[in-house]
Amino acid sequence: MTEWYRNTDWSPEIAGSFEARIARGRTQKAQHLSLQGQALVARHPKVARGLLERAVAMNDEFETPRATAFLAQAQLALGEVDAALDTYEAALERQLAQPNMIAVQPVDYLFLVGYFERAVRLPAAEPLADALQDDGIFGPDPQLNAARSLVYNLAKRRNDAARHAALALPLMAEMPEVSALGIDIGDLRRRLEAIAAD
Repeated sequence: MTEWYRNTDWSPEIAGSFEARIARGRTQKAQHLSLQGQALVARHPKVARGLLERAVAMNDEFETPRATAFLAQAQLALGEVDAALDTYEAALERQLAQPNMIAVQPVDYLFLVGYFERAVRLPAAEPLADALQDDGIFGPDPQLNAARSLVYNLAKRRNDAARHAALALPLMAEMPEVSALGIDIGDLRRRLEAIAAD
């Protein structure tokens, strides 16, 4: 059975039950709002955004960084790319203030800057692309290589862009399904192939 704060569907009845439990709860309200919001991003992004905005507004020391990262996902699912990037920047900044709290991965921000071609964000994204470690915990990271390729291509660093595109392409099958966030993996593959061939 799904926990009451992880519903993937939403209706007036589910909303009423959820709000009643939130009102009765004494602790973990921000966490429950955050987790419920995240569970709704793919199917009900407007509802998710509202719940996550409430979670962030509670300014909970432990939950706010994660809720902020989830809020960026909801904004992205609604097509609000620049708002999502602003929110990711806020989450990364907050995370720097709490180094033991890992709620948002810098590579997610980097990937969005590159995929949505936000050249105005290159002053933050390019040094981040240069600073991240080459491999993740489990070896080469397709998202990181794709993100670097797209960002370097945007920065007109063609050789670096082509090298990382060539590293990302064989690993594309490992990338998660993200169409709910407005990202088309087929489009990404075509763009990386064009960069690698350049």
